[in-house]
Amino acid sequence: MARPEELQIVKHLPLDELQDRERQLSESVKSMKKLERLLQRVTFVRLRYGGFSVEEASHAVGFTTKTGYNVQKQWNAKGMEGLVPDFKGGPRSKLSEEQKSELKDMLSAWPSDTKTVRQYIKDHFGVEYSEKQVHVILKSMGMRHAKPYPKDYRRPADAEAVLKKDSLMLWTT
Repeated sequence: MARPEELQIVKHLPLDELQDRERQLSESVKSMKKLERLLQRVTFVRLRYGGFSVEEASHAVGFTTKTGYNVQKQWNAKGMEGLVPDFKGGPRSKLSEEQKSELKDMLSAWPSDTKTVRQYIKDHFGVEYSEKQVHVILKSMGMRHAKPYPKDYRRPADAEAVLKKDSLMLWTT
């Protein structure tokens, strides 16, 4: 014996209008991930309108059952606006733009390796990062990670001393 539905769907729009919106979204979904997710959610709601259970509709569009219940709660509370994905863009950086600029200026004047940069950030700004994250930050700032080579136009005056096999890889601009 099947369980009765615990949560009923609120019909904010008539079925034909919902199908029209679904068709419009499916035409413009080609390259936009946000619209693709919106289309999935609208399709889920249409299936619920058609009498499918939350589990069946979720399975049909590729959701887990829990996600299906979450989408239905958003639909019931806010209608179409509740289905629009809300991408926040991730957490904010621990270093401000001024601090990053100061760090880049320091590295322009004095190239250093990742461990030293990590320690400098910790001592100077009071922010602790892993070495991998320091690498990511420096790459995003346009820094490059390489040994100085003799024919490089950016070659320092003491390149022969630095170019030993055991020399450190330094971050430079």
